[in-house]
Amino acid sequence: MEKIKYPVYDYIKFIWKKKLLLIGFTILCMVIGAGFSYTKETVYTSTALVFTGNGNNEKLSKPGLIKDTYKDALPEDISSSLDVKITEPYQITLSLSGSDKVSVESNTKKVAEQYTSDLTERFNEQYDVQENIKDALEGVVKNTKEAISQYNKLIQETSDEAKLLHYNEVLINKMEAFDKYQADLEEVEYDLVLAEDPELMNVTTTQTSNNLLRNTILAGAFGFQLMLVLLVLWKYIINARRALSERK
Repeated sequence: MEKIKYPVYDYIKFIWKKKLLLIGFTILCMVIGAGFSYTKETVYTSTALVFTGNGNNEKLSKPGLIKDTYKDALPEDISSSLDVKITEPYQITLSLSGSDKVSVESNTKKVAEQYTSDLTERFNEQYDVQENIKDALEGVVKNTKEAISQYNKLIQETSDEAKLLHYNEVLINKMEAFDKYQADLEEVEYDLVLAEDPELMNVTTTQTSNNLLRNTILAGAFGFQLMLVLLVLWKYIINARRALSERK
């Protein structure tokens, strides 16, 4: 009667006999993974949050253009790490990364302050223009209001049909113009009330973790799987040699 074979059980039994080798190699890989974690260089990332204000500035509101504008003023070893992101409406972050914490922090603050200063300069220019428009509209509204009052007085004082017709026509035009100027003035005043200056909100610095636990677990899992494959291959070679010897 032919002997019944259980190859899977045979392999499991072999692996169990070599369990100390499997466990030992896994532990060795975990130790190597943990050691590797401590050899990694610490990288510091400093991030500045800037409120851009609600002025219009195309050049200083697009990340790509901002990077091109300010990266040349940074040291060569960290200039390429400059990262600009729009986090929320009217909020932009500028980040730098490197191994020197002092350099990263100081240069991040420097570029953020310069960026905020440029935004403020542009904002003030636009605010001054709005103020001038407001002053001009106030003058126009005042003059138009006085003209309406004068034509109302002229209409009351004259009885000439031709003049009455002319005065009424001019008065209607003046009143329509007054409504338009008044609406424009209110719009400009509303924009000025809502105007908000750019501001550097804060600068924060973080450092990369050495991921000790993560690297240890991953290295252990890799070592366990590798040794398991090697043990299976080892057992396969033993079985293959045994089968060849039996045929002879």
